[in-house]
Amino acid sequence: MTAEVQFRFDGKVAIVTGAARGVGREIVRAFVEAGARVVAADRDGDGLAETCAPHRDGVTSIVADISTGEGANAIVDRATRTFGRLDICVNNAAVAPHAALLDERAEVWDRVYAVNCRGTFLMTQAAARAMIAGGRGGRIINFSSGAAQRGAAGGAAYASSRAATETFSRVAAVELAPHDILVNTISPGLIDTQPKPLPTEMAKRLAARIPNLPLARPGRPDEVAQLVLFLASDASSYISGAVISIDGASGAGSRFSGAVVDDDIRYDWVTRRTRASS
Repeated sequence: MTAEVQFRFDGKVAIVTGAARGVGREIVRAFVEAGARVVAADRDGDGLAETCAPHRDGVTSIVADISTGEGANAIVDRATRTFGRLDICVNNAAVAPHAALLDERAEVWDRVYAVNCRGTFLMTQAAARAMIAGGRGGRIINFSSGAAQRGAAGGAAYASSRAATETFSRVAAVELAPHDILVNTISPGLIDTQPKPLPTEMAKRLAARIPNLPLARPGRPDEVAQLVLFLASDASSYISGAVISIDGASGAGSRFSGAVVDDDIRYDWVTRRTRASS
């Protein structure tokens, strides 16, 4: 027996940043198919055009930089001026360059934080102001990463910026709750958004990593989009301030194979196990 969950957002207006490719593009598609009107935002105009091309109605795009107040305000203004309201803001845009700690450049570090942290803050602030003015509450969905929960070489700037986003989102959830604005964070693991064909070294790293994932596969962008729709829907009306992982259990451990064997005789008194004499 199977059941398909379908969300509807007829009459609702959503912003999706980082919409030019990957997960952002899939989120735009999912909202449009669910009846929402969407503002797709990114710095990449060509990518935005590809995202919006399949959707004739209910989508408008804007090229803007979320790391500036002007960019964030322009995106929110586009939603309210074009569609007359704002109900959902999905802050998906992020950058993730990697470098060894001793090779990290301060200007790159600052740019990562400008997009991932300041951009999320500016978009949350601008969206919340519009939602409060509309008087209907709203949903703000920010993005983190499984990288925020563990140390991994090369990820000093990116991983720490994602951890900062999680904490910021908790604060936003508390402050915006009186306005019936729910703020949650999605923390993806490995999602299949890599460029194709893969660069040689990246292909080698993924080939070594994927078999160790509990589900032995990367996640799909549409699986992330479905979580976004859930958090934007009435089904999540008592969820706020949460960080929700979508990582196929990779944050919990590695893929299990074989059998569980208990060779420790110290707790036979607990299990009442009897062992054959050697």
